[in-house]
Amino acid sequence: MAIFPLLLVSISAILHVSWNMFAKNEQSTVFFLRLNLIVTTVGLVPCLILEYIEQPIIYIIWPQLLLAGLGQTLYYVGLAKSYKDGDFALVYPLSRAIPVLIIGLLDVYRNNAPSTLGWSALILITLGCLLAPIPSWRDISIKNYWNKKTAWILIAALGTICYTAADSSAAKLIPIGLSISTRYHTLSLTVGLLLYWITLSIVECPPTVSASLKTWRVAAISTVAMFASYTLVIWAYQITDHSSYIMGVRQVSIVLGTIAAILIFNEKSPQIKLIASSLITLGALIIALFPQ
Repeated sequence: MAIFPLLLVSISAILHVSWNMFAKNEQSTVFFLRLNLIVTTVGLVPCLILEYIEQPIIYIIWPQLLLAGLGQTLYYVGLAKSYKDGDFALVYPLSRAIPVLIIGLLDVYRNNAPSTLGWSALILITLGCLLAPIPSWRDISIKNYWNKKTAWILIAALGTICYTAADSSAAKLIPIGLSISTRYHTLSLTVGLLLYWITLSIVECPPTVSASLKTWRVAAISTVAMFASYTLVIWAYQITDHSSYIMGVRQVSIVLGTIAAILIFNEKSPQIKLIASSLITLGALIIALFPQ
């Protein structure tokens, strides 16, 4: 992978795990709603103005916006529910495992199939994601992967696949650049806000976003990290042929998440987690260092 997109994705991984730690502490479906609401409030009007005075993009990528919004909704619901029932070091890796290979298959469909070495790297990363939540080798069993948290983790994974497919597609249809990537991301989060709000109103109850100043401060910090993180990813999609490689390298955030779980949440770190982190790191290094 070229150095510049690799740098973008590496920065994104650091930002990604940081805002997910805030999500772990909040353990609330409304937390994610506040993130999209802040972005929409701040960015929607400027984006609509740019649609008028610069090259418009909505008419080109409206199907991707709808799919991305649906993906965000699934991801937010799945993540919030699974974080509420499970520890950070379990939920985070599993929700990222399956999408790595699925996006690889999507690249095949788009005639950008990963190389043999690329597939090897993606498989290493997926194995690392699957091993990361396991306490020890003796605990490798179906019950550790199929339990009351599994359904929510799978929903979060499905959401990841949906918005990744949409965003990587849209990235190829719009002009290359940070400004356009920022506009697209703002628009997709606005659609996500509407769909997520409707979903919460149906599944739970009409959401209430009112909260203390401290809660909004946390939401604002998380929003900055979330928005910057994924805007960089969209930009990277524009200048990289393989969406799966971007997805794979992003999983370095799981290594960072494991470290965060140990240092911040005082969660256990058995030897198997270190091996899992090593597999993810090795896979990311293969993608980063070898031309594909």
